Amino acid sequence: MQDQPNRQPDRQPAAPSSRPLELPAIEDLVAELHRAASTQEPIARYLQAAKSGTFVHPDGRRDALGLVVIQPEASALLAHLCRICAHELTVEIGFGMGSSATVILATRRAAARPFRHVIVDPWGLDQGRGAVVQSYLAQEFGHKFERLHERSEIGLGSLLKQAGAGTAGLIFIDGGHHFETVMTDFALADLLCAMDGYIVFDDANAPAIETVVNYIEANRPDYRIAWLPVSNTAVIQKARPDDRQWDSFHPFAVPDRHDWTLAGAAAAD
Repeated sequence: MQDQPNRQPDRQPAAPSSRPLELPAIEDLVAELHRAASTQEPIARYLQAAKSGTFVHPDGRRDALGLVVIQPEASALLAHLCRICAHELTVEIGFGMGSSATVILATRRAAARPFRHVIVDPWGLDQGRGAVVQSYLAQEFGHKFERLHERSEIGLGSLLKQAGAGTAGLIFIDGGHHFETVMTDFALADLLCAMDGYIVFDDANAPAIETVVNYIEANRPDYRIAWLPVSNTAVIQKARPDDRQWDSFHPFAVPDRHDWTLAGAAAAD
């Protein structure tokens, strides 16, 4: 989840789609995040952790973030989408060190509307990393914070059955990074996502995730897309019902890069 240089990914001609998704300037979003930190202690705690590399629990326990950190620019984007979220349910695939969950939960609570945030992640990090942050979130937000210890394809399916289709206003995909995993996460997130809701992809400069977003751009005209509104992130918004013909398919670009070769990195080698 490290910050990466912006680069427009490989593209193919797309199916006719809605107008492009426009978002506020990232400088404005980051400024708003810092203003929020003055009244929302969890966001202040996250920003300090992002700066120092260590999350500090109110009781003094510590969790070293290492490389698993959502940068403030991406967190500011998530906070903005949470502020405009009109639905009770938000969903996150992948917990990591809980940085994004902290910002999402704090922003939803500050909006003073009913909210529920569900994270799907069975794995956890090595040596119990992330447990201190999870303990803090459970203490701070109680039953508003839920973690399903299931693989995403199982957990999202269970959540879809429980909550129903079209019930989530924001879904953040940052779990497994194999192409088929991300594509499955999108297929289930698409069913969960409410009309006008948002799906955010982290690590969108990585070829597997970039390929999934390329597929959406070429084949899902019901979504509006903002490519890399902040570094290494793509955002899509469900703009209208999916009314494709049963046999609809458009070719889409597959980056000529392997494994974790990020966009722009191959050219720099």
